[in-house]
Amino acid sequence: MPIIEVENLIYRYGNGLSPEKAAIEDISLQIEEGELLAVIGHTGSGKSTLIQHLNGLLKPTSGRVIVDGHDIWESKASVRQARFTVGLCFQYPEYQLFEETVFRDIAFGPKNMGLDDNEIKKRVCRAAEYVGIGTELFEKSPFDLSGGQKRRVAIAGVMAMEPKVLVLDEPTAGLDPIGRDTILKLIKSYRETTGKTVILVSHSMEDVAKLATKVLVLNRSRLAMFGTVEEVFSRGDELTEMGLNVPQVTRIFMLLRQAGLPVSTGIYTVEQGRNELLRLVNGGVRP
Repeated sequence: MPIIEVENLIYRYGNGLSPEKAAIEDISLQIEEGELLAVIGHTGSGKSTLIQHLNGLLKPTSGRVIVDGHDIWESKASVRQARFTVGLCFQYPEYQLFEETVFRDIAFGPKNMGLDDNEIKKRVCRAAEYVGIGTELFEKSPFDLSGGQKRRVAIAGVMAMEPKVLVLDEPTAGLDPIGRDTILKLIKSYRETTGKTVILVSHSMEDVAKLATKVLVLNRSRLAMFGTVEEVFSRGDELTEMGLNVPQVTRIFMLLRQAGLPVSTGIYTVEQGRNELLRLVNGGVRP
């Protein structure tokens, strides 16, 4: 059974003075347990609006969102449960840090779940380990940490609630290359270690190619593509027409194809590109 099902989801907004506009229009999809789903699309395509429906922060104009077998909006209790089942980490989550110590900030979510002190401590320690935050930082103020450490503490605060689905909205935005690589590695490790479902909103096609098992493309508030990384990036021309970038290696092979070389356009990692070139050199025999 899918962990999340979205059925004919529509969300319209308006200020009461002008006609309502559709932020997302008639979206249906299923997200399987354990997937790492990347959500991509140009600015204003509906990415943030969609993910805020997955844990009940926004209520659909029409359609349904079913989380772990339950319609989010069937009762107040189901809305509350959805917010524990789907943990949402906003862009620049470090701006939401507010507690006096790192430990208390990570513990805030579990505490609101009504857990006892022993369970809270276990969860804080596990989450801190996932993101590479040592116990020696627990009594420090989060505001004394580096930018990358603050980001990891904020993500740990969501992880500590141990949601079945972790949603990350542009988790590497604004970080330097080292901080960016650190965050990507921890996301990959977290999914491999826990088997949890991860949903990643990203503008970096290289990051998507490295991490994702499925890709969802939004365009003008509608679902434009939904499939494996290879299925989506093999349609590079369509992505480009939508104003989206494709991985640089994908673009290179698209140009080689246009130049008449018999290469695959479903290339989205450097390793795949290497193997495809070796295949070409070897007369069509794969290395």
